[in-house]
Amino acid sequence: MTSTWKSPSTTGRCAVFVAVGVEEWHRRLVIHQIAVASTHRGHGVGAALMQRACAYGSRLGARTAWLETTNVNVPAIRAYRRMGFSFCGLDTTLYRDTSSEGETALFMSKALGAGG
Repeated sequence: MTSTWKSPSTTGRCAVFVAVGVEEWHRRLVIHQIAVASTHRGHGVGAALMQRACAYGSRLGARTAWLETTNVNVPAIRAYRRMGFSFCGLDTTLYRDTSSEGETALFMSKALGAGG
């Protein structure tokens, strides 16, 4: 099951977006993608959207939220850490033969409780 939320800005363009799915066999909410337009960053919009996504996962029985980012996306890593995510693994081969070759995939997770 995959769900997507997005919200337009005053210009009609998408300001925030998240796509998530729950992997039932291990009760994990996977954050497939989250994006906040540069004009909306620094106002807590991303954190609020992530909180909504995690609450959704909790309602569906997910025990953990999980995501992947690249080691060079330092602003995202800092944001995810502020949101309560911690490092749980890495993969040095995930981006092989892609435009991100040489980067390392970092996996982050957070335990979900009542309300995400």
